[in-house]
Amino acid sequence: MPLISMHEVRNRLTTTIPQQTPYRTSENQKMENIENFSSLPRENLSYGMTEKRICLYETIAGEKLYMQYPGLESSRAGNRNFPLDARPVLIKADGSYAQDMDFKKIWDIIDLIGQNHRADIDILATIFLRIAYMIDYMHTENGYICETLDIPSGTIVNTQTVRFVWNYLRLDSDVIETLNDRFESFEGISLEGFLYYNDLLAQNEDCKYHYLQGNHWNITTGRINNCLSHLTVISHIRGKIGISKLIDSFQRTGVAPLPQSRFNEACGDLVIRQ
Repeated sequence: MPLISMHEVRNRLTTTIPQQTPYRTSENQKMENIENFSSLPRENLSYGMTEKRICLYETIAGEKLYMQYPGLESSRAGNRNFPLDARPVLIKADGSYAQDMDFKKIWDIIDLIGQNHRADIDILATIFLRIAYMIDYMHTENGYICETLDIPSGTIVNTQTVRFVWNYLRLDSDVIETLNDRFESFEGISLEGFLYYNDLLAQNEDCKYHYLQGNHWNITTGRINNCLSHLTVISHIRGKIGISKLIDSFQRTGVAPLPQSRFNEACGDLVIRQ
């Protein structure tokens, strides 16, 4: 597929959100995803012993993105136990596994992109905002490969196709191919793979806080707070806030979602509030 101009990429990704409670526009999609990911069968599974993974994304570069479960927090004791924990796994086109990415690793990659492509880092910020609010996510019911893994031996003991209903991050193929070419790869991971990894990580955060907070669940926790924290990092990269303010923002809770009134610091004119 031929690449398109960055001007066209910017036009396609320009996003309009409501002035108030933009998260409400995708509330039903968010709840559907939480319910369906939380309902994935977990009988006879145990973290580090027998796990399952479902392949949810495949990239232009040939990477495969899985949600693998149960995760580490399913084995914790006390009020830190989260039996529905899962984690994204990225397998590269050559069959090797990408390193697991926590938020520190993600911020390192964002910083690297900013060093090499500061003029276009607002595009990445806008995509993170779209992940936060699930903007233009597509609803699908499809068959997905699901594998059962014996972790100690590192073998796949069963493979089947399962029906799964969810709302996924949709990016126009010519847009993402252009961005892959523009930003190149990071430790052998394409930008597309990096974005899908972040979407699955955000999905697990949604499931986690919905489960742990129960009736007191706040819809802005989970993916919204985490993805908008990436915007705070990008605001610093774009020179809108200093290092001391950046550090202070994260000191108390570990997340620092950029306020809606300051989205322009990270996204420039690509996000319109009206």
